[in-house]
Amino acid sequence: MKSLPRVFTLSALFLVSVLPLQSALASAPLVPAPKACLTETARAAAKNDPQVRATASKGLAFLAQSSRAWTQQHRCFGCHVQAVTMEALSVGKKHQYAIANSDLGEMVRALKMGVTAGGHTTGIAFEGSAWARYDQWVGNNETAELLRYAGELLAVQAQHGAINDDDRRLPVTGGTLETTFQAAQTWRQAYARTADEKWLSPMRRAEGFLVKQSASFGKGDNVYVQDINFSLLGLLASGVTRTESSAHSLIKLLLARQNQDGGWGLDKNKTDAFATGQTVYALKLAGYSDSDLPVARGIRYLVSSQDQSGAWRTYKSGQGGAEKAETMWAVLGLVTVDVASVTVSGLSDGQHVEPKMTLAVSAADNQGSGIKQLEVLLDDRSLHTECGAKLSYTLDTTGLKSGKHIVDIVAVTDKGQRSVRRFTVYAGDVFMTELGAQFDEKSSSSVVSLRNIAPQTEQSGAVELEVYSVKEAAKGSKDTSNEPKDRVFVSSKKGQVGGLAFGWNGSGSDGKALPVGRYVAKVLFRDAAGKVRQSESTVFFHGSEAAQRQKYAEVEGQIALKGGSGSANTLVELVDERGRVVQATRTTEQGNYRFKTVDQGQYKVRVRKDGFSDLESPIQAAPAAAPAKASMSW
Repeated sequence: MKSLPRVFTLSALFLVSVLPLQSALASAPLVPAPKACLTETARAAAKNDPQVRATASKGLAFLAQSSRAWTQQHRCFGCHVQAVTMEALSVGKKHQYAIANSDLGEMVRALKMGVTAGGHTTGIAFEGSAWARYDQWVGNNETAELLRYAGELLAVQAQHGAINDDDRRLPVTGGTLETTFQAAQTWRQAYARTADEKWLSPMRRAEGFLVKQSASFGKGDNVYVQDINFSLLGLLASGVTRTESSAHSLIKLLLARQNQDGGWGLDKNKTDAFATGQTVYALKLAGYSDSDLPVARGIRYLVSSQDQSGAWRTYKSGQGGAEKAETMWAVLGLVTVDVASVTVSGLSDGQHVEPKMTLAVSAADNQGSGIKQLEVLLDDRSLHTECGAKLSYTLDTTGLKSGKHIVDIVAVTDKGQRSVRRFTVYAGDVFMTELGAQFDEKSSSSVVSLRNIAPQTEQSGAVELEVYSVKEAAKGSKDTSNEPKDRVFVSSKKGQVGGLAFGWNGSGSDGKALPVGRYVAKVLFRDAAGKVRQSESTVFFHGSEAAQRQKYAEVEGQIALKGGSGSANTLVELVDERGRVVQATRTTEQGNYRFKTVDQGQYKVRVRKDGFSDLESPIQAAPAAAPAKASMSW
């Protein structure tokens, strides 16, 4: 009998696949031995003004107190009041601000009231985005809330990708571009937490809508600044990087709108903290550093315009409590400032690597202390460490296998706190990412989606989809199979950059309906000469989610590194009783993985990561039951 092919599922852009390096790197330790670093002179040169974080902390305190008071007074969930406060507290937690558990607890209780005021669609978008940040940066104890709103947003998504708002009250609620961004942020984290491909195709639809809308902005002279920001934030949440034209054009519009005092304004040529905080937040998520001039000027404006209470009151609005909305965005801009600011040149997020890449890194402590050391890690392996606040290193990528890789730049402060900047890069022929297949019950069709990240020189190619039936095991047999059998569908699209989606209605090449069941989707990238440069596959079920779970089992779990953080981009294999790999995938950003359409039986979950020992765990998979779980750590 033929050995079974491996069926791979690509992870999300933030959640990139990590392919093995040459053996020379495989034994490198995850964390280097501590060094005695920094002279007093170097320490003094590695400081930033601590007033920035002090201003953010004061704003966080105002937000927590005022949002609590609002909730107690109105006894309901007020969309932006608690949702954006929760996002600010969660981002603050991530960047190591002193966040009281009681403040987080108050917002959790408020969000759990559900949508009790205003438009329902707008309300669930605010709920979902707030739970996404909480789940990402605080903890997974409320994941059920995240998935609840992710599902509700999926149910109201329009066919063209938008989440059409039903409560636009400027400037506090920003309309369809905001709700679409919030939905993308919700689905992104739902995928990170569950590794379920069902959340990828709605992101592709949202991306398509946002790309189309932002293309209509033209020079942007008369476009509302929040529309630009929400379009950019939504594209970033959908997986777009700042180097892609759709995001790059929006960034150019924002930079052109910056006023002489360093801020941005909701009204043209008038600066306010609302627009400034929101734009700083968007630029930081797009990969700008604290030291980049547009961001640095915006931060200076925010620090200078805070009042004694900790709020910002630079914009007059007819809506009651508008200072809370303004303060929320001002704080969100400022809490992106971590304990240390890290500046990197020679490396861009989302780029295809050059053979030799010279990195220049500098860092400054934002709490008045200093920087002990800087470190470069590639796929969780330490490559280079230097004492002090500056680092120069030539990254040799000639040993990298084709695929996606993560570069982490880590600054360690004199107090031992760590600040990390992460970059996703690609080596070799990698043009397609985030492959996912899911049955869409609205249209009774299967949707195969992906992102095309081909560089400009490869954009004249094509992306093809081939769907294959699967050779099913005989009834009662312990033989497991995902082996492709017959090709039943073919489709092709121009290789344009961005999200792509193929629909399949379940008919074969003869036009006759094929049975509900398991299939394999294979996507190929062909260059202009017709040569296949990349091929990826995933197994999927053409039929409802309920039918899938009734017939097949699922396997899920989390893979963690020492210290408890999720091991992103780690290869996980599902191995049957004969030792054959029947499915394989990569963990998400938070270390989660999932196998669907699994035949009943006994398996081993095997985990492989270069530089680490293999992990294995036996599981028993059964249909019509909760997913079998296998979580492991090094």
